[in-house]
Amino acid sequence: MIPESQRRRKQKGSGVGLIINPRGTNGSGKTEFVRRILADYGWGESDRGEPIHRVGRGRPIGYRLRHPLGRRPLVVLGHYERISGGCDTISAKDGGLDEAFRLADAWAAAGHDVLFEGSTLSAEHERSASLAHRHTLHILCLATPPGQAARNLVARRRTRRDSWPLVARGVVAQLGAVEAACHRLRPIAAVHDLTFDDALCLARDLLGLGPAAAATELSGSVHPGGLARMTGGAASLAPHVRCLVPDAGHCRTDLDAQDPA
Repeated sequence: MIPESQRRRKQKGSGVGLIINPRGTNGSGKTEFVRRILADYGWGESDRGEPIHRVGRGRPIGYRLRHPLGRRPLVVLGHYERISGGCDTISAKDGGLDEAFRLADAWAAAGHDVLFEGSTLSAEHERSASLAHRHTLHILCLATPPGQAARNLVARRRTRRDSWPLVARGVVAQLGAVEAACHRLRPIAAVHDLTFDDALCLARDLLGLGPAAAATELSGSVHPGGLARMTGGAASLAPHVRCLVPDAGHCRTDLDAQDPA
């Protein structure tokens, strides 16, 4: 259910971007979720996007990507040059969570869609509530079973199998904090409880990557062959996705514009 305040904010126009925030415990799939979206936008192709650098920081503080169908560009916060990424890579030296939320606010106000996630961020609610008052904020709570999340962590960290019970207890404790934060945000933001696959489908529709968006472009001036080249082939358009949000906005923004931060 989308709160009325978020509905009104969505109706104000397409010049301001929306913000998507997948949440969950460690091992729930947040980083993989973002990597899938990065792939949809063609990250890694020379002309599709650019890292956002900051003086004194070796890794990017984010990425800015052109939309495959010419809609609003996307900014992904944090870097993904290691196994676990996102806003947890924005250290206290770089401003930590305060800086992550400031950047999300600035980029959305500048007409970009924003995608950001992190372990600490998943249990946060005060900054999130403030952000939801200014922008359309979709919080996607990943319903990954704690046992599966724990197994994912053990595999990712390459720890001993007998460490699983300890890891599982930590995941359960973290899940409580995540659920409490999401509960507090339900009256303010659009909070969705979804499986990984359903959350990914919703995010793609919100960002205008679903099949309905592709069909609209194909009926216009984009040639099917050109569309396939832009999106890396039909698979990246997720043909199995149902269109949950038919119109995600058509605001074009020059990726060469000055960093709003």
